[in-house]
Amino acid sequence: MSGAPEGPAPADVPLVLGAGRADDAAMAGLDGTAGLGGGAGLDGTEALEGAGARAGIDRMRLRSFIGLTLGLVGPRANLAVSGVLLTLLVSSRVSSALAITLALTANRFIGWLAYPLLGRASDRTRTPAGRRAPYMSAGLLVMGVCTWGYTLVGGFWPLVGLIVLVKTASVVFGLTNVAVIPETFGKSRTLKAAALIGLLGILVSLVIKGTVIATWKTHDPATWNLAFRMAGGFMVAVAVVVLLLVREAPAAREVAERDRARSTSWRAEMAGIMQVPNARVLVTGILVFWAGLSATGYLAIVYFQKVQHAGANAQTIAGWVSGVPVVMLGLLLGYVLSRVLTRKQIAVLTPLAGSVVSVVQYTTTHIWQSVVLAFVGGPLFGAFVISLAPMLLQLLPRRGGLGELLGKLVAPFSLFAVAFSFLAAWVVDLTGNYRTIWLFPAGAGVVQAVVMLWLRVPKGQERAEMGDLVQRMGDGVIEQVMGRDRELLGGVVTADDADAASWFERAREILGNPYATGRPALPSSPGADTAGGDAAHAGAGSTTDAAGPGGAVEHAP
Repeated sequence: MSGAPEGPAPADVPLVLGAGRADDAAMAGLDGTAGLGGGAGLDGTEALEGAGARAGIDRMRLRSFIGLTLGLVGPRANLAVSGVLLTLLVSSRVSSALAITLALTANRFIGWLAYPLLGRASDRTRTPAGRRAPYMSAGLLVMGVCTWGYTLVGGFWPLVGLIVLVKTASVVFGLTNVAVIPETFGKSRTLKAAALIGLLGILVSLVIKGTVIATWKTHDPATWNLAFRMAGGFMVAVAVVVLLLVREAPAAREVAERDRARSTSWRAEMAGIMQVPNARVLVTGILVFWAGLSATGYLAIVYFQKVQHAGANAQTIAGWVSGVPVVMLGLLLGYVLSRVLTRKQIAVLTPLAGSVVSVVQYTTTHIWQSVVLAFVGGPLFGAFVISLAPMLLQLLPRRGGLGELLGKLVAPFSLFAVAFSFLAAWVVDLTGNYRTIWLFPAGAGVVQAVVMLWLRVPKGQERAEMGDLVQRMGDGVIEQVMGRDRELLGGVVTADDADAASWFERAREILGNPYATGRPALPSSPGADTAGGDAAHAGAGSTTDAAGPGGAVEHAP
């Protein structure tokens, strides 16, 4: 990722990629009276969103849409240079794999703790610019200045410092950016808003990557500056736009007040999560998988350059080819596999297949062979996600605003990614062979497969039964995009619609609770934010990994 990874303030507070003008939002009072960009008042009465809310355009939301659309240019610009290009820049200054890994992953040493803390801080912030916009704007500004600085500083350690700042700021921006769209447009319009906002960002990303393909010469570092400075300039410019234009829906302030009042014990919440059936098996397996995958991480980019002789141009094009197409094909064929194989078979076979792919990758000599391997592994990975998603969703955090929830979700992955990354780098330095990085995901796959032998699947839940889920999701997408009451810049955003933190719970409801058959389901909204409540909800009907519904489980051999 480049990137692990959280309600509302007075009416003058925006919530999105930036800030609009405080005086407009301030016209909507806490008593629910109508004001520009209205919503629902704290007393439950509905405020009209601007003059003729249902029929007209909410000018505040229009400004927010413009600010968010331009604001997304920033992270797209960062993504365009933070993978292949940045890795090659670092490797041009140091030859040690351990030094390269340190430069590109040092942010994880602080990120695992910083992300949930900053996510919670965002949930509870009060400023004239809202609770999300200041973090987003500051993140973009730091990212832009430091990205521009990559080409100006000399030596290794100054570059490491800039990279740590950029990567930390990037995740903070990402956490608040995810939270701000539903809090501005409402969950009922999020898909439409995200799709339209994303178009311009994609175009800018293509511009930067096109610049790389046209100007980047691997053996001439002087040609590298343009791409980094272009990306940095974009980020600084949109940081100002974000702070000036975006405002959250006034109804979202109810959610903000609720988030500020919550008191959550992270230790109690973790204890509750670990009481969910299969928690220890799934958490261990997923973190082992992530650690193995992270072992290749940025070193794979150096591998493609040094072993497969693929420069930035070839790697950029290969990334396009093996990106969205692999995901789409993986989900399509993965759905078919999930109907043929049981959940447990997929849980065991997928990491073993990943090990085989990694071993084959060890022998490749051309980057297009690696692209083919990505297409080979995609379907099994898709089947893994489809089959185990209902179980994995039961392990998601349940307490706090969306910023805090996302921060707690990202934190463990940031922490566990460090171990294998440095071990793999040390082995590369010891052997002088970059091919050895593929031995780590191969070994991790075997370990994960062994761990998954202890996965216990309730009777009647052996296979992923989608039912009419696909049709319902399709109907939901059509309703979001085409629904007459889903005007992107019109209509009313209620407090419930602006409560993005309920997304996790909604996902659990849609995919269902595989442990709920014949017993009470995990409660969707525990009664109190207390340690007792946390422990109680997680163990609904089960206190250990040993039992599925009615005590009937599929035991490991």
